[in-house]
Amino acid sequence: MFSQSIRRLTPAVVSFQSARAPMSRRTFTSTQAAFNSSQKPSAYREGMNQYRAFAGPFAKVFLGGVFVYQVLYWTWLKLEMDETKVAKNEQVAALEKQAREMTASQK
Repeated sequence: MFSQSIRRLTPAVVSFQSARAPMSRRTFTSTQAAFNSSQKPSAYREGMNQYRAFAGPFAKVFLGGVFVYQVLYWTWLKLEMDETKVAKNEQVAALEKQAREMTASQK
């Protein structure tokens, strides 16, 4: 039953497509599109088309790696700054203690 309705519909679709065929598309460039030309694509384009499938995953992994590197770098820098701050505070505390002892002994 379903296949019979498709058979009835098919001639209408074909006639509709053939009615649209004479219309030409208006392009925004002065040259024809590559898919309309009968010239064979260059070897460079053929080579690049082989790697096109890997461009998205490569970019995702590369940007993910850069992001992870930056997070680790900022974390390391923060920890190093905290460690330096603690060392400086200990040094200042020791100097303040020494200054108090010196002032107390002079009185």
